[in-house]
Amino acid sequence: MKPEAYRLQLETYPLVSTIPSRFQDLDPLGHINNVAIGAFYEEGRSALNRKAFPLEMRKANGMRMVIADVHIAYLDEAFYPSDLVVGTGILRIGGSSYTIGQGLFQDGRCIGASEAVLVNTDGKKPAPVPQVGREALEKLMIKAA
Repeated sequence: MKPEAYRLQLETYPLVSTIPSRFQDLDPLGHINNVAIGAFYEEGRSALNRKAFPLEMRKANGMRMVIADVHIAYLDEAFYPSDLVVGTGILRIGGSSYTIGQGLFQDGRCIGASEAVLVNTDGKKPAPVPQVGREALEKLMIKAA
């Protein structure tokens, strides 16, 4: 996955989360390891899903989102100690799925980009995203440059 240039700018993303790096995230070379990088994206996805689909909405509509696909482009190294900033937004909305686009930043530079496809289910099979959920996702769309 090679992200488009606009995806490398924090201003692109409607939702921004700052997450501290941890000593335990280091690899033997002193970089934040790739598994930990995935967890930073996960925090950003979680923040978006909580904003778009509050618990009451999920319960009322029997919603259960599962991740169907994730891609991460590693563009630069991340280091400890320094906060990481995750920009998160919606790239596409389908009938029962949506794609989250993210950028990961440290000290003002983009160090990675990610895309994840999430599918709404009824617990057993794909189910349409309720209209109220679609409207919430639309408010979090990434505007391409």
